[in-house]
Amino acid sequence: MTVVLDAVIITKIFLSAAIGILVGLERSLSRNPAGTRTHALVCMGSCLFTIISLDLGSPTEFARVLPGIVTGIGFIGGGIIYQSRQGGKRGLTTAADIWSMAAVGILVGMGSYGVALVAALVILFILRPLKLLEKKLGIKTAL
Repeated sequence: MTVVLDAVIITKIFLSAAIGILVGLERSLSRNPAGTRTHALVCMGSCLFTIISLDLGSPTEFARVLPGIVTGIGFIGGGIIYQSRQGGKRGLTTAADIWSMAAVGILVGMGSYGVALVAALVILFILRPLKLLEKKLGIKTAL
């Protein structure tokens, strides 16, 4: 039984890292502050913390760990956002997608693989095709 559990955990680790790499590649290609490694580590780390909290066996533990993940990722996001020389903020979208990737990692850790994959695809749509649509329509973002 332990071998089966280990295989499930290993699958979760690799899936969360792969999803993070996929979204991170888009951010790297767009030359954004957080790229492939950051996204993979955020997604996988959130997955691991979720696995740990669920393995503790108490719903109370998961309820305590989940806000910690969200808060920790908030600090990373805050570090990504910076003031540009022109007075505007940069990195807000990247910070938001890092936050979203943490949620995807939590989903993988909980075993909700399908939802995690759909969420990752929606994130990718928001980051790439939606940005191209904004440019085509002449929508300029302040950030």
